[in-house]
Amino acid sequence: MKDKIQQEWNMITQNGDKKSVQALIFAIFILFVYCYFGSYSFFEKTFGFVENVEYYKIIYHNCMSFLLFFCLGLLFTKFIMREKLTNVGLGLGNKKFGGIIILIATFVIPIITLSVLLDADMINTYPLVDLSANNLWWQWVLYFASYILYYIGWEYLFRGILLFGLKDRCGILITILITTLISALIHTSIAGFGKPMIETLSAIFAGIIFAFITYRSNSIYYSLYLHALVGICTDIYIFFLA
Repeated sequence: MKDKIQQEWNMITQNGDKKSVQALIFAIFILFVYCYFGSYSFFEKTFGFVENVEYYKIIYHNCMSFLLFFCLGLLFTKFIMREKLTNVGLGLGNKKFGGIIILIATFVIPIITLSVLLDADMINTYPLVDLSANNLWWQWVLYFASYILYYIGWEYLFRGILLFGLKDRCGILITILITTLISALIHTSIAGFGKPMIETLSAIFAGIIFAFITYRSNSIYYSLYLHALVGICTDIYIFFLA
């Protein structure tokens, strides 16, 4: 067994394909930290004395995605993988294709997202912050700003490091399925961030679409725009219309 693992490792390193293994190791480690130390419950247990803890636990959770997935991810990409940031989706890539996607999504997503009003679980879950109780202008700005930070971290890990790290080794189809599987699982109660069933189901289809768009455009920015637009529209619709 040991010899077989050593042989496979030698084959990987000799082919210059270490980045796929590095990407997976980073994802495993950072998701472990995120699930246990980036959760709402961790913030409540650790900082339960903070006034308005129900509000700040969400801000904390969102910012931890940015800190762990994006900030540490940048350091990992630069100094461990030794990749140019444009090689992991941090460039405009195919601007023509990306521009078309943004144009279509800007009109289509707000319409599709109206469907959240038909699901009671979604209405009971979102917005994660009670916007009526936290209605000062800066509370809204902080909440939605942290939301954007959350999506930046999420997209960089799944559609940046993992997708571009695995596609040469595994092929794009397997890579899309792997990244979608992991992200969809985190949307369930398994990771302690239990989401409504319809959201987990949507995460499967969205994960495939976002990954394809990222691969086709060679950039995470377009899937980031789509992901953030879905989340923000969901909150706004439920808060104002439900």
